Amino acid sequence: MPLHRFWRKRAVALSVSASAATAAIVAGLPHVAYGATLPGTITITSPTTGKIAAGTDKQVLLLTVAGQTLSEALVTGVNLGADPDCQNISSYVVTSATTIAVKTPTGGCPATTAPTGDNIDIVFAGNNTVRKTGGLYFVTPPAIAAVSNKPVINENSALLLAANQITRFVTSGGQTVRVKADANYAFDPRASAGLGVTFGGKPVTELKVYDSSGTQVLATTTTAPAVGNYLTFKTGAGMSANDSSLTVTQNGVSKTFSSTDTGVSVVAAPTVTSLSVTSGKIKAPVSTIVTGANFSKTLADYTGTPTWKVNFCNTAGTVTAINAAGTTLTVTTPDVSNDVDGLGTGVYAGTCPVTIVDVTNSITSPISAGGYFNFLNE
Repeated sequence: MPLHRFWRKRAVALSVSASAATAAIVAGLPHVAYGATLPGTITITSPTTGKIAAGTDKQVLLLTVAGQTLSEALVTGVNLGADPDCQNISSYVVTSATTIAVKTPTGGCPATTAPTGDNIDIVFAGNNTVRKTGGLYFVTPPAIAAVSNKPVINENSALLLAANQITRFVTSGGQTVRVKADANYAFDPRASAGLGVTFGGKPVTELKVYDSSGTQVLATTTTAPAVGNYLTFKTGAGMSANDSSLTVTQNGVSKTFSSTDTGVSVVAAPTVTSLSVTSGKIKAPVSTIVTGANFSKTLADYTGTPTWKVNFCNTAGTVTAINAAGTTLTVTTPDVSNDVDGLGTGVYAGTCPVTIVDVTNSITSPISAGGYFNFLNE
């Protein structure tokens, strides 16, 4: 008869009579007293480190048993550590005669305090057990500040008012990000902690840890940093605009934070590929269609007090239309003559790069070969 392969919600119920069930169980067990420790060994197959997130439900441990035969009829529960909430766990699957997978219960199990780790018991009928002494570690997972406290921002906007801090990042990477730890958690740069971060699906670079005063905590420090500190990093190139998640790994466990947790978004930066009109007199505004991608599709964003701009050099043109796809903008050229933000003081002719600027998030399109406008003297 094949083994059952489903996550148990309760102790297994067999559709046989009580006497038949008892006979089957007794036949499969050694003749020992109830509540005895059975011979056999347990090995943690996954995670191989024996480290699993504390206080987190549905964390899966894969265990291999030698010296006893496993089956859904024989196994009645699993103990992970000594906490009552993690005793006689029924959310397990016997995957073979020697392997079993068990999930941590709702709320998870508390952080391990014993230096040698927590014990694991596989419980058989009659409350007989096979034990692994130590080796299981429930580790407090990384934690960041509440989203209302802007836990993840562009580091360059750290001194701005909270409402103006930048939480939007571009897929091209290279931006510096600051992540604030929860008040009860500390990022640890020491090699023994194994700190690592991915953002937008890509590993980050230049990962550094700072204390709350802004002093860098070096990897050579001999003591654990104080809680409530923060880390910074540079985003990797090629992030996905469909993946705004942040994953922090420390002390052998990882925690992934969604955009709901962080308040951030990853977007493709605007780009300019061509202009329909590429030259005109500097004192006679002309209309040109800017073609590209990832523009704001809302015309109001470009008018009044704009949150988006189309700049010629560093001077905004006047946007009069945008297509529904956000790929073309109709723009009237500005006067950039004799202007420090245009061609320069005392300059009345020249060439300006045309860029799209997301003002709110300080994102500017890269300068492209097809994105230049030539201003001609009168």
